[in-house]
Amino acid sequence: MEQSGQPPTPLTITAPSARPLDQDATRYLCAAAHLDQTFMRRVVRELLVAEHRLPIPVPNVDLATVARHCLAARARLLYRDCALLLVLAITVGLAGWAAAAWYTWLAGLWLALRAAKTGSARNAAIFGAVLWSLAAVIVLSLTLTRTNPFGLRAALHVAVPTNTDVAIWLGIPLLAVVFCWLVVFVTEISTYMTVAERLRRDRFTPGRWLSAEPAWAQNALAVLGERLADGRLDRHPVADPSTPFIGSGRAALRRRWLIDLGPAASRSAPFDTGDLLDRMCERLADGVPSLDLIAGSPAQVPVQVTVDACSISTGVALATYAGQEHEEGRRPRGGEVRLIPDPPRVFQHAGARSARPFRRIRISGDPAGLVVTGYLSATAGAGVLQVELYGHVLGPIAARYRRADRTASFGWAAAAVCVSRATNRFPYVVFTAPRSVGRTAADPILRRRHRATLARAAQAGLGVDAGARFSVREAVAAAVGADRFADEDANLYLAFIERRVREELRPLLPSAPAEF
Repeated sequence: MEQSGQPPTPLTITAPSARPLDQDATRYLCAAAHLDQTFMRRVVRELLVAEHRLPIPVPNVDLATVARHCLAARARLLYRDCALLLVLAITVGLAGWAAAAWYTWLAGLWLALRAAKTGSARNAAIFGAVLWSLAAVIVLSLTLTRTNPFGLRAALHVAVPTNTDVAIWLGIPLLAVVFCWLVVFVTEISTYMTVAERLRRDRFTPGRWLSAEPAWAQNALAVLGERLADGRLDRHPVADPSTPFIGSGRAALRRRWLIDLGPAASRSAPFDTGDLLDRMCERLADGVPSLDLIAGSPAQVPVQVTVDACSISTGVALATYAGQEHEEGRRPRGGEVRLIPDPPRVFQHAGARSARPFRRIRISGDPAGLVVTGYLSATAGAGVLQVELYGHVLGPIAARYRRADRTASFGWAAAAVCVSRATNRFPYVVFTAPRSVGRTAADPILRRRHRATLARAAQAGLGVDAGARFSVREAVAAAVGADRFADEDANLYLAFIERRVREELRPLLPSAPAEF
C-alpha cells in the first residue's frame, strides 16, 4: 500500500494546461458509474458500505462526486428493477400459471442462447435451444389453437381453448413484455441524457445531486468526506507487503543493483543515499522537454514529471475484506470482516524500520490519461549499496467511459440508439431484476453489520486499521494492449527512467555489475 509518510516535496512540476484537466478524470469516472454496473456497485460497496476501510487517494479525482453519481445510477436501476418486478407480479396475478410458464420457458431459452455464445459445449447448447423452442411450439399449438399435433391433445386430455383462454394465456404476457420493454427503454433514455448532457465538459458541476439519496447513503458520504479531510490518507496504514504499490497500476519494471562501495563508505563517513536519490531525481526532472516530444498527444497536453518522497510499509500485515479474495486465496463467507489491531507506532512513520523511504516519480499529462510511476529507493550498509527501481503503469481511462465528450445531444438518432440498447439488454435485465433488487437492498444491511462489528471491537478496546485495496482509477484503466499508443509511451517512459538511474550509478558500478 502506497501512502505518503510526510508532506510531498515536489522537485519539478511543469506548468499546468489551460484546460480544466483536473475535472476530466472525475467526469469520466462519473460516466463509468452510469455505463458500467459492475464498477458502480463496486464503488458503493468499497467506499460507502465497507466504510471501515480507507480508500486509496487518487490525484485530481473527487471521490465524493464519483460516489454520488454511483448512488444516482444505483437509484435509477433500483427504480427500473422494482417497476419490472411490479409488472411481473401483476402479470402472474392475472394470467396465473401461464405467466410463470412463459417466464420459465424464456429464461431457459435465454440461458441456452448465452451458453451457445460463450460456452465450451456450443453445439450441444444450440441443439438444446432448438429442442426447447420445438417444445414451446407444441405447447402453444395445444393451448392456443384447435390443432392436435402428434395426437397429443387426446392423450394429454387438453381441452380446446376458448377466446378468453387465448387472451389470458397470450395477451396478458405480451402486454407485460411491452410494459417491461418500455421501462428498460425509459431507463436507457435517462442514462443517455445524463451522460450526454450533465457530464459534458461545459455543464459538469461536481457538487450537483442527481437524485435523492437514502439516509444511510447520506451518512456514509459524510463519513467518507471526514476520512478524506482528516488526514488519515496521509498516514501510513498497514497493508499487504506483496502489493505495496497498490493503486499505481500494473507492475512493468523491477531493477535492483548491488554495488560494493569499497572506500566510498566507512564507519566515520557513511554513504549519503539521500544525495544519490536527489541527483537521480534531478536528472529525471531534466528530461521533461524530450518526453514532451515523445508524448505527442493530439491536445498537446504538457507531460508532467512530479517527484516526491513517500514511505512504503513492508512489515507483515493483513487487510480487512468484505466478500473478496484475500492474501491466502481463500474466499471468505459473504460479508465477513476480520478485525486487525492497530499497528504499533513503528508502522506509522517514515523513519521506522518497517517503513522504507522511497522517491516517487510520476510522469503524466492528462490526469485521465497514461500515468507512469517509478519508485526509487537506496540503502547502504556494511560497505554495500542497494538501489531498487520499480515501475508501474496506470493505463488511461478506458475509451468507452469518455463517451460524454463524443455523444450528441438527445434526438431522433439518440432515440434509435436507446431502442437498440433496450432491445439488446431487455432479456438480461428482466431475468436478473430480482437478484439486482436483493443486492441493492442488502447494502444498508451490510453497512449496519460492519458498524456493529466495529462498535463491539471498540468496546473491547480493539481498534481496526483497514488497509485500502480498491482504487477507482485502477478499476477503469485500459487493459494492456487496449491502447497501443499508451503502451508505447509507457515503455518509453520506463526506459527513460531506467536510463537516467543507470547514468547516475555508472561511476559506482564495477565492470560487471551484479544486477537481478
